[in-house]
Amino acid sequence: MKTEQMTTRQVTKQSVSDINNLLRQLVHDPKTYRPVSLSHLRSIVGNKVTPVVVVRDGTRVIGLGMLVIVTKFRGQYAYIEDMMVDGEYRGRGLGGAIARKLIAIARAKKVKTIELSTRPSRVPANKLYQKLGFEPKETNVYRMNLK
Repeated sequence: MKTEQMTTRQVTKQSVSDINNLLRQLVHDPKTYRPVSLSHLRSIVGNKVTPVVVVRDGTRVIGLGMLVIVTKFRGQYAYIEDMMVDGEYRGRGLGGAIARKLIAIARAKKVKTIELSTRPSRVPANKLYQKLGFEPKETNVYRMNLK
């Protein structure tokens, strides 16, 4: 299985279908699932501040993660977003491979800090992130829906 940074040339109808399959598995509340379109995926992958790393089994995308890089007054920071591995492939170290690739990209871009979040119920994900060196951060997370 191959882990790589996705390029716009790799954005196909099949990769969109594969990623939408992964997104359906990621969402906690099925009402919040919104499929990704071909044009939207192209715009994400083509954006230099949001590298997308995928892992493939042949041509099929079976896992991915996104690094969102933000420039703040104190330097560049990053957030790992939408980290997911297909349920059939979990427990094989693929999430760790994706995360390590995203961390390497962040280091190369001189990012100061990487943050991520996951629900406490995702025990394997929490263990993986701690194993990789992420530490829990005491904070309050607030959300406002702007529908």
